[in-house]
Amino acid sequence: MTTSIAFNTNYQTTKVSSTNQTHNANHAFNWSNAQSLLASPNQHLQIVMLVMQLLQQMMQQLNQTTTQQPSTPPPTPLSLSQAEQAILDSSFADTTSKVRVLDGNSQDGKLSVGDTLIVENQSGQELKRSSLTTADIYELRFRESMLKNGLAIESGWEFTDQLISIKAGSLAEPETRLFTGANGQTGTERVLERNQFWEVVERDNNRYLLMRTTNDQGQTIQAADALNDIFNHRDHYAFDCASPMSLLNLKSSLDTIGVDDFNRNAGQLMISSWFDQYDSSNFDGGYLAKVRTAAAGEITINGIRNLTGETALFDPTKGDKLIAGNAYYFDLPGDTNSSVQGWNALYLGQNVDGSHDFWSNSIGKITVDFANNSYLTAGLLSGYYLGAVMSEPNAGRLQAWDTDQSVVS
Repeated sequence: MTTSIAFNTNYQTTKVSSTNQTHNANHAFNWSNAQSLLASPNQHLQIVMLVMQLLQQMMQQLNQTTTQQPSTPPPTPLSLSQAEQAILDSSFADTTSKVRVLDGNSQDGKLSVGDTLIVENQSGQELKRSSLTTADIYELRFRESMLKNGLAIESGWEFTDQLISIKAGSLAEPETRLFTGANGQTGTERVLERNQFWEVVERDNNRYLLMRTTNDQGQTIQAADALNDIFNHRDHYAFDCASPMSLLNLKSSLDTIGVDDFNRNAGQLMISSWFDQYDSSNFDGGYLAKVRTAAAGEITINGIRNLTGETALFDPTKGDKLIAGNAYYFDLPGDTNSSVQGWNALYLGQNVDGSHDFWSNSIGKITVDFANNSYLTAGLLSGYYLGAVMSEPNAGRLQAWDTDQSVVS
């Protein structure tokens, strides 16, 4: 009897030839035939060799199939900008660790949802990892716009203790008219100042910068145009130190989601210190704000103690954290009434020498060194302390306004 093995690219068959019979290895197993073949030792050996050849061929085909499958390329480390690195380090790491990011499944070469974020210590040892979420991307891009805008406007606007003012915009005679607010409130207001985009109105002894709906030529005013006029012509306006935080929030929202989405959602803009017409609290400037206050006498600087209601001292052990793109507050103890009782500031990031950069209106960029982590300041803001106030991006509102999802697409 002779034995032969036939193969093709799609299947395997085994042929056992005798005087009158051929067996196909793909057919059902026949026990009586097997007993006949095993009756002879030579035939037994041939069967064993046949099985070994079949197994060898199957392994060769399996290895060939495996090598033909394309291998998944290893994740690519992303090259981050200085602003992106500062934001990610301050958001997810601490002063003794750093963040690096691996490009996700999209392999698009930029920070996006699903990228892998890795926190490493100074020796390069991995401490933790996570995937960037949609909220992370919205916060990152907003903070990036905050840093860009804060640096671009240098010292910002002229300071005024009247909260807001349109320079050279005073009316010869104030105008009195009825108004309906965003919350449905009605009443009487006085128009004190005006230019092509804005009016200063007084309601119940409070001053507001209110966007006009049309200009002197009867043309409709868009929110983005009115806001950009404040940034492009800073010498036409004056503000306290809080209103610019609200302005930076709106401008960074505009730059993050784009003109069309901003105009669709911003409505008739209204600015006054931390006032926010979209939030029921009416006093967070469009951010998500956290404030912790101190009991009287808890903080003493140069013999001056804080008063009841002033902010507590910034304390990392209580969850306070400096994150680039957030707004903070430098408090002057013992002063709750004057125009210099405190300075709102945008945090820009930490320097190599351990000092920290901030931006504040009418001052510009400030470098602060918190000696021994005391969070008491020296130099330009001597006598102040960093308060337990943190204003973070409202990623939920940003996402709701970004109707075309341009930030994450």
